[in-house]
Amino acid sequence: MTGAAVLSPREARVFACLADTLLAPAPPLPPIADTDAVAAFDAWLATAPRLNRLGARAVLLALGALRWCRRPPRERLASLERVARAGAAGRGVIEALRAAAAVSYYGDPRVSELLGYTPR
Repeated sequence: MTGAAVLSPREARVFACLADTLLAPAPPLPPIADTDAVAAFDAWLATAPRLNRLGARAVLLALGALRWCRRPPRERLASLERVARAGAAGRGVIEALRAAAAVSYYGDPRVSELLGYTPR
């Protein structure tokens, strides 16, 4: 990803992995890497309140430090589900990340079109 407003290349890679884990797009939907999901998330972060931006980036950096993306998809998803079951705070973080990933991915014009959305 070039021209990122907020995300470092490492954070961008971890977000792509996170989105892939949470959304698991399957054909005919394109993989996360073939969409503007990472750029859309980066643009959203650029306008998000500072605390939200710092929190999201902290989670991405923590996952990167744990080499979370090197794990098989099933293990990655299981680890996120454990965090969500640990309590309200964990559940809130995972749901916020899932929502951000979904908006970023499903907002891609090609993905939207494949799902039958036709903008005005």
